[in-house]
Amino acid sequence: MLLRTFTGRTAAEAMAQVRKVLGDEAIILSTQDSDGGVRVTAALEPADQRDLRVPPPIAELEAADRVAEVLDHHRVPRGLADRILNVAAGHAADDWMMAFAAALDHELHFKPLSELGPERPVMLIGPSGAGKSVTAAKLCACARLAEARSLLITMDGGKAGGRAQAETFTKALGARLVFADTPEAVAVAAKAREADEIAVIDTVGCNPFDPIERSVLREAAEAAGADLIMVLPAGGDSAEAADAALAFAEAGARCLVPTRLDAARRFGGLISAAHVSGMSFLAAGVSRHIGGGLIAVNPVSLARLLATLEPFHASTLLAAD
Repeated sequence: MLLRTFTGRTAAEAMAQVRKVLGDEAIILSTQDSDGGVRVTAALEPADQRDLRVPPPIAELEAADRVAEVLDHHRVPRGLADRILNVAAGHAADDWMMAFAAALDHELHFKPLSELGPERPVMLIGPSGAGKSVTAAKLCACARLAEARSLLITMDGGKAGGRAQAETFTKALGARLVFADTPEAVAVAAKAREADEIAVIDTVGCNPFDPIERSVLREAAEAAGADLIMVLPAGGDSAEAADAALAFAEAGARCLVPTRLDAARRFGGLISAAHVSGMSFLAAGVSRHIGGGLIAVNPVSLARLLATLEPFHASTLLAAD
């Protein structure tokens, strides 16, 4: 067996070298970080032994090659990208997209949106401007589509236009609305909900690195018996998103709803945030429209979403320089 090591600035570049030198029959043994790049170790068996291999390794190489390109595009941190790439490369799937989905399923967590119900309220937390109020309205819209009743409790009525916005949303969705400024008021409103009402609690923007702000929201969630869901916009720096997710996970958040997926081209920050925090993807905001603007997220839909985004004009120009 011929063993060769290839080094590139990115995993995709190293994989291209593997394909060029060893061909489609090469077997990917490992990917590792190296100084200033990625090191891929590949092997090629003699032709007489290769004929006995089932299935042929071309599927594994193609899967790793395509997945590496997608992960590079989204600027997924190298360590996490290597983990996903290794799982995808070793997955016996005829379709590289299914191998990618299997790798995402292995490294990330997912929770069906249908699991939200009237048993426990949900409280949305996140940085200012993340899209919490719109996401809260979208969750109420999902409840209406499921022919369920909803209650919107908002702690964000004090912001400019916040009260009018909440009233507009709930009137259009047929949801009940309660304004609550304190953890105690939130608890009273949540406990007074009807047995069949799905309660969604909208909160003020929170600095994830301010322990006092986090503690206020955690206190409100505990008093209301609510599950915390982090709302995070797409397109942010991977390290910043991961740090914010860890801070909100410390406050008790266990699920993640990414927003503005229609207005960003790279989701490495979201992938990093979900991985380091252990939060489950619950749903994703894909448009500003309240009705139909929230979609469920599972390994297959996430893989397809990541794989279908292409660089916009700025990236193409930068790559050409």
